[in-house]
Amino acid sequence: MRDKRVLEITTAGVFGAIILFLSLVPAPWGLTWGFFRVAAGVEITIIHIPVIIGGIFGGKRVAITLGFIFGLGSLLAALIYGGLFSVFFLNPLVSILPRMLFGYFIYLFYAQFSKLIKIPMLSMALSFGLSTLAHSFMVLTMLYLFSFNSAAYGTAFGDANIIAFFGIILGLNAVLEITLAVLVGTPIGMRIKDYKETV
Repeated sequence: MRDKRVLEITTAGVFGAIILFLSLVPAPWGLTWGFFRVAAGVEITIIHIPVIIGGIFGGKRVAITLGFIFGLGSLLAALIYGGLFSVFFLNPLVSILPRMLFGYFIYLFYAQFSKLIKIPMLSMALSFGLSTLAHSFMVLTMLYLFSFNSAAYGTAFGDANIIAFFGIILGLNAVLEITLAVLVGTPIGMRIKDYKETV
């Protein structure tokens, strides 16, 4: 039991450091190594990838902890770097809560897919893809609830309703984030899985 707890703390520490680095360290393109601005008020991220990897191999507590660190990094990045919607990400209900739920969904998806699907790479890829989709929906839902009556929303999306809002954002960033998660995260996850099975 103690060894398991030490492993959880170590996993959360290592992946948490990676997440904070990607969230907060400036990059040559003007934001951070983990956030890329693709349009007014729209950013894509690769930070969800280490969250998913750490969550898959660390278990439920680690997944939720890494989700919290991801959310905290997002809040701090909004405070430091600004942006059209940054004021809304200063609200923990927008920046932190959906990311903690995202961590829990990582655990649920991988636990179920690894039992139901006997092809490890397929279960891993589905876990990465669906976890990322769930993350996008949860963050966008909270962002819409807190921003749709704001001047920032009008500037970026005019009078677009929730369906149009989700369509625009999902079309711009969620597809890229899902693709990156599957193509980048799955091989890394499989390599770690293979390594763990040999030690």
